[in-house]
Amino acid sequence: MSDFPRTAFILGAGLGTRLRPLTEHCPKPLLPIAGRPMVLQAMEKLRAAGTRRFIINTHHCPEVWAQTFPEGKFGEAEVKLVHEPVILETGGGLANIAGLLGDQDTDLVIWNGDILSGCDIVAAVAHHRDNGGAATLVVREQGPVRNVRITDDGLVTDMRDRLGKSDPCYQYTGICVVTKAFAQGVPATMESLVEHFLRQIQAQPGSIQGYLDASTTWHDLGTLEEYQAVKAQQEKPLRGVISPADAAKAHGYELTSGGEVLKGGSGRKFQRVRNAAGESAVLCVYDDSRPENLIYGSLASVLREKIGANIPAVIAEDKDAGVLILEDLGSTDLWTCAQAAEFPWAAFASALEQAAAIHRHGAEAIAAAGITLMEAFGPNLYQWERQYFQDNVLAGRKVDRGVLDEMAALGKDLGTQSPVTIHRDFQSQNIMVRDNQAWLIDFQGMRHGSMFYDFASLAFDPYLTRTDMDLWRIEIEDHAREVSDWKGSSDEFSHYFHVAATQRLLQACGAYGFLGNKKGRPEYLAHLPQGLRNLTIAASLCGKRRLAKLAEDLAATPPKVNR
Repeated sequence: MSDFPRTAFILGAGLGTRLRPLTEHCPKPLLPIAGRPMVLQAMEKLRAAGTRRFIINTHHCPEVWAQTFPEGKFGEAEVKLVHEPVILETGGGLANIAGLLGDQDTDLVIWNGDILSGCDIVAAVAHHRDNGGAATLVVREQGPVRNVRITDDGLVTDMRDRLGKSDPCYQYTGICVVTKAFAQGVPATMESLVEHFLRQIQAQPGSIQGYLDASTTWHDLGTLEEYQAVKAQQEKPLRGVISPADAAKAHGYELTSGGEVLKGGSGRKFQRVRNAAGESAVLCVYDDSRPENLIYGSLASVLREKIGANIPAVIAEDKDAGVLILEDLGSTDLWTCAQAAEFPWAAFASALEQAAAIHRHGAEAIAAAGITLMEAFGPNLYQWERQYFQDNVLAGRKVDRGVLDEMAALGKDLGTQSPVTIHRDFQSQNIMVRDNQAWLIDFQGMRHGSMFYDFASLAFDPYLTRTDMDLWRIEIEDHAREVSDWKGSSDEFSHYFHVAATQRLLQACGAYGFLGNKKGRPEYLAHLPQGLRNLTIAASLCGKRRLAKLAEDLAATPPKVNR
C-alpha cells in the first residue's frame, strides 16, 4: 500500500509480570519465538505494508531493546526507542510520543508488542480511511475478553461495559489505527488509552470504529502457558515445506507432465502424480496458512463414506508434512462443461443433488466424527462479508443509509432459516464432472449456514457468463427447491434464494476487488463486472432496489487496478 502510514507505535513498556521468570531480564516483546524476538513478527508485517519508522516505548530492561536495535534500524526502517522511567500506561505512552509525529504522519498504527496477529493491516488501514473515523480498533469475534461493543454499522459504542450499551461484543486485538489529530489529543496523564476512546465515544459518537479481523491467527502472549504453546507451535517443522517431488516419492508416486501445478490457492498446490502401476492421482501439498486445510482429509472421508457424496477418495495423508494424495477425477470441471454450446444440465442437476445431500446429513455425520468446522454463518460473518464489499469494491465511495439498511437486512433474512452444513464456496470451478456426475472439491471451508447460500452461489456464479444463463438460473432454482424438500411456497423459496445470492455476491465481488487491488492479482478484477451485473439482478429480485441501482452503477465503471 503506497500510502500506508509511515510510522507505527509499538507498545513495549510493560513489565510482563505474568511471564516471570522469563521476563526478569528481558522485556516481554523480546522473548524469543523460533529464535527471534516475538515483536519482529508484527514489525515485519508492518514494514512489508509500508511502515518506515517504528517508535517503541520502553521501561523494563531498556538496554535489551537497545541491544536488539543497536543501529536504530529494522531493515531500512528507522527504530526510535522512547524510554519511560515511570510507566505512563498506553494512553500516556501515546501522548508522550505524539510530538514526534510529522507532517507526513496523517495516521498512526498502534500495535501492542506482545500481540501476534494474522490480521490484514493494509485492509484495516484502508477501512479506517474510507470510513473517516478518528480511530479504528481491530477486533475479533472470539477472544478471552470480549468487551468492545460495536453496532452492525461498525461503530464502537462502549468498552468494558462502562457506558451501558447492549450492542454485540468483540475482542479488542491490541491493534488500532488512529489519526494524528487523535494521537495529539490524548492527554498527558498516566492512564489507559481506553479512557480516551471512551471520552471520544461520548463526545463524538461514531468517531471510534471497528474493523473485524477474520484471520485465523491472534495471540495475546500474556501467560507462560500461552507463550509456551505458541512457541512450540511455531518452532515445530513447518507444514508444506516438503518439495512436491519428495512428497510424491514418499507415497510411491512421481510427478507427471513436467510437474506443472494444476491448481493452487489458500496455501495449497495440486499436481498430478503416477505410481509404478501407471495409476494416476492428485498430489496436494498444503501449509499452515489456513487451518481448515488440516480437516480436508477427514471431511472428505466422512462426506464420502457416511453420506455417500461424490467426493474424491483420500488415498494417503501426512498431516505433519501437509500432504494429501487424492483420487484423480480428471481435468473437467463444471465451468469447462459450461463453455460448450449445449448447457450441461445433467452435471448442474447432479451438483445441486450433492449439495442437498450434504445439507440433509452433513451436520450429524460431521459431529459424530468429532470434526470442528469453521465459524458458522451468523450476524457477524454476514456483516464481515458486507464490509468486505464496502472496503474492496466501494473503496471509499459513500452510499446512502438506505443501501446500508438493505445490505444489513440480508443477513437477518438468512438468519431466520434453520442452519445446515454447507459447502460455502459452491461455484463452477470447485465442482469436477465425470460421466455427467458432479464431484465436489475445495470444501475445507465448510460450515453451518443457510442452504440457500450454496444453491445461489452456483446459480449466480460470476465465472458463468453464458448469454442464456438467466434462463438456466430459473431451472437451477426450481431443481434446488425440489431436491431440498422445501415445505414452503415457491415464492418464499425464490425470495430467500435471491437474498442469499445477493449476500454471496457481496462477498465474491469483495474478494475480486481485494485480490485484484491488494494482493497483486489483477486477473481477478476481470470477474468484477459480471459479479456486479449478477448482483444487480439478484438484489432486484429480492426487493433490494437501492443496492441493485448501486451495483448497476458500479458495473458500468471499469474496475481500476491499483499499481
